[in-house]
Amino acid sequence: MLDNSLVDDQFRAALAGNDPAAVELIWNRYANDLLAFLRAVLCSSHDAEDVLQSVFVRIVRSRHKLARARRLDAYVYRMARNEAATFLGRRKRDQAAQHLSDWLDESDRSDRPAHGGDQESDLAEELRAALEQLPQPQREVIVMKIYRQKTFLEIARLLGLSANTAASRYRYGMEKLRTLVGEISL
Repeated sequence: MLDNSLVDDQFRAALAGNDPAAVELIWNRYANDLLAFLRAVLCSSHDAEDVLQSVFVRIVRSRHKLARARRLDAYVYRMARNEAATFLGRRKRDQAAQHLSDWLDESDRSDRPAHGGDQESDLAEELRAALEQLPQPQREVIVMKIYRQKTFLEIARLLGLSANTAASRYRYGMEKLRTLVGEISL
């Protein structure tokens, strides 16, 4: 098995040399983990796939910066995290504009429904809904810890945090999840 730093050095050389295979090599190494990470952070497979494509477009465009990155894996995860944050911000703005538009269009109606749908009873759905309500930094750490089986040191390295900060975000996020799942179940 090759040492990760040796493999990273090979990726860097390929990126710096404009080798067309470099991005494919990075895709083969990181795409599955990044997609799982993005699915959990964004709570949507479709959105995760879109954001993953955006990440790789950024990798192609900034391949020379990536070639100079000290930690290739941390840089790639940071790109994915930033793209997810940009996507979530854009989605939040779009939803707010849509809600305002809907409210203005329907403001004179008296037959507006009070609730948008049935309660989800399945525990997996409850957890997914609760996970969506967590702040993104806590959600990222929980996803990496539970779903990707990363250690706090690995999470810290990948997200550019201290191990204590990663552990704290995990602890606070799990406390909030327990509270949220309890509220949803009631």
